[in-house]
Amino acid sequence: MIYSLNDVQIIQIPTVVAKRGDLSALELPDLIPFEVKRVFIVHHVSNLEVRGEHAHRQCWQFLIAAAGSITVDVLDGTSKKIYLLDNPSKGLLIPPSIWGTQYNFSADGSLLVFASHKFEKEDYIHNFEEFLEYRKINS
Repeated sequence: MIYSLNDVQIIQIPTVVAKRGDLSALELPDLIPFEVKRVFIVHHVSNLEVRGEHAHRQCWQFLIAAAGSITVDVLDGTSKKIYLLDNPSKGLLIPPSIWGTQYNFSADGSLLVFASHKFEKEDYIHNFEEFLEYRKINS
């Protein structure tokens, strides 16, 4: 299935705010609309570096700035949206067939990613022209 930017969404994570510190809890599988099969953290990224720059054929992702801030661009081949992840009480849901790029990591930026699939090299589309062709063929 080919998704659009209308399918990319910010999901608020239930958070308890308290004097001793806030607690954001992800109840699985209730909050994320897929079964989580892989979790990884992208951290210690220079604010000059760019991460992502790919799309997936099948894998869904849910991104959270566990610390600091990260800018995320999403593209569907014709339109682009920019999101600032700067609080662990919100996450960005990115479906397959959406191009994602992460950049402008703050010095303490840590990106927590929940994925619907284990790492499968064949699922990644790293070439933007190939991405556009994939969307065209599968629309």
